[in-house]
Amino acid sequence: MSLINAIVLSLLVGSAFVSLLQGRFDRLANVFGAGGCIAALLLKLFITAFSSDPLQICFQLPITLVGIAAAWHSIGYMKDHGTHRMSLYWFLFDLTIFAMLSVTMLPKGFTFLLIWELMGLASFGLVAFDWSKDQVRKASWVYLLACEAGGLLLVWVLGMGNSFMAAATVGTIIAFGLKCGFPLLHVWLPEAHPAAPAPVSAVMSAAMIPLGFYGIAAWAPWVITLPAVGWVAFAAGLTGMLGGIFFGAGQSDLKRLLAYSSVENIGIITLAFGLAVLGKSINNDLMMLLAAAGGMLHIINHALLKGALFLCAGSVYKSMHTLDMDVMGGLIRKLPNTGLVFTLSGMGISGLPPFCGFTGELLIYMAAFQGIAYGTGGIFAASAAAVIALALTGGMAAAAFAKTISAVFAGEPRSEAAANAHPVSLGMVGAQVFLLFFSLLMIFGGIGLVGKFAGSKYNNMLMLPLVYNAIFALVLIWLTIIFMWYRKKLRKRRADAENLTWDCGFAEPTARMQYTATAFIQPLADLFNGVLQQKKSIVPVHGYFPKEAKFTTETPDGGSRWLWEPLFSAASFVSGKVKRLQSGFLHIYILIMIVTILLMLAWSLLSRPAADNGRTGYAATEKAVEK
Repeated sequence: MSLINAIVLSLLVGSAFVSLLQGRFDRLANVFGAGGCIAALLLKLFITAFSSDPLQICFQLPITLVGIAAAWHSIGYMKDHGTHRMSLYWFLFDLTIFAMLSVTMLPKGFTFLLIWELMGLASFGLVAFDWSKDQVRKASWVYLLACEAGGLLLVWVLGMGNSFMAAATVGTIIAFGLKCGFPLLHVWLPEAHPAAPAPVSAVMSAAMIPLGFYGIAAWAPWVITLPAVGWVAFAAGLTGMLGGIFFGAGQSDLKRLLAYSSVENIGIITLAFGLAVLGKSINNDLMMLLAAAGGMLHIINHALLKGALFLCAGSVYKSMHTLDMDVMGGLIRKLPNTGLVFTLSGMGISGLPPFCGFTGELLIYMAAFQGIAYGTGGIFAASAAAVIALALTGGMAAAAFAKTISAVFAGEPRSEAAANAHPVSLGMVGAQVFLLFFSLLMIFGGIGLVGKFAGSKYNNMLMLPLVYNAIFALVLIWLTIIFMWYRKKLRKRRADAENLTWDCGFAEPTARMQYTATAFIQPLADLFNGVLQQKKSIVPVHGYFPKEAKFTTETPDGGSRWLWEPLFSAASFVSGKVKRLQSGFLHIYILIMIVTILLMLAWSLLSRPAADNGRTGYAATEKAVEK
């Protein structure tokens, strides 16, 4: 670890404990907690910009950029939200950032496990920060279970050594997949993100969950060389991105929709790495490089875009004190800058050109086309399926964010809370614009990052599409500037005149004449209701002058419905039967102890690692991989 990295980590730990000592003095806690965090991350950003290691850039850049923006945003967001508790907030926040950076700097082993556990516990404290709410307590409990399950699996894998490579591989993927939010392991995301403060959600979604990929690459590097793992990653990515956006599109809670969008984008990244492994298995180096570069670039782009979206959601909540999109509307008048940042970031996260969200996906598309052109059999079918799934996912994402932007910011206010919404502080807006600026910069900066990753042989093949996209972006920017200038010039030439046009008998539009978020997406939700299985509640219209009519929907999570609820029900049933062993008979207790001891002895004999010239455990594994 370099001296500068040690200084960065020391600053983070120091600011965490100094802010904790401030007790009920919120302003001092903000000075030490936010100031120390931002100073440390600015220093880390400076040295990361000159790094030559693409893997560290890929995972450390999101932590530094989103960490700076989230700390900046927290000062305004947490005002009156964490009164007399800011010392605890900054203690947990700075420790979380410290643990996340440390994970990317430490080698695998026991120390890595301790820091990984610290990251989970500190972020759990942040998720549970508003612990007085029932929803928050439930969400934080689910998140804690996911963190501890992953940690226990890593302890088990570390203890097994090289005895059972297949079991170690499965355990590693599941342990880090819980953090990433792989399909069926994602259930904590839509629960934790709506419960956590918005800046915390930004850090967790944008920078923390991708660390699961880093953990797999650092903890078990042999995993990424196995074709079977490539097929598993491909299937998981395909399922995750389609399921994430389908279930996300039907949500009416703003942060819950963004959480499912994270599941979708993690699915895209997983699909990219699956295609990279499959490309390597058929010795197609170009397919491998395109997919790997696209996946790594998408990690950074997703971090910037999703971080900005969560911070915008925090500004909306701070302005209205609700996240229900069905009661919003017209917020562009009260939050014009937030509306602009959300709109541009939403277009980017939907993969629309020329935004940075498109650049990573473009490389993944090209990798899939390589598989179609040069692959046979399963590789050809998988590549064709990837192209279709990416297109469908992009279309659904565009529909979901069109619904979100129109329901939240466009039209007329649908409730008194929306009509009385108030602007947020300049600091909160500045943090959002900060991430938007870097996401726009990545349209051009991504070319340099891919150049570092690609090497010389395929440099032009990987970089040329990004260069063309950057040229398109420049042309679009100039056209926008010319259009705005011409529009302003026309306004000066003519006097403004207001004329009432024919409007179906209504003098002015009201909120009752526009779609709600639920109504906007309902035709698509009905189309895929066989998968979504929405729960609908309808109060029908009665009579010529109805007093009440109501339609509400709920889209429960598929993973909980298909796996976890039946599993927990079965466990509860078995526990009810097993509790009969607590009968109080001494001979039954002695029998249980004898059977347990015999099983432990058998396990120790079967799992004894074979000596490898004095090397065991992970050392022997590394030697086997080298051979």
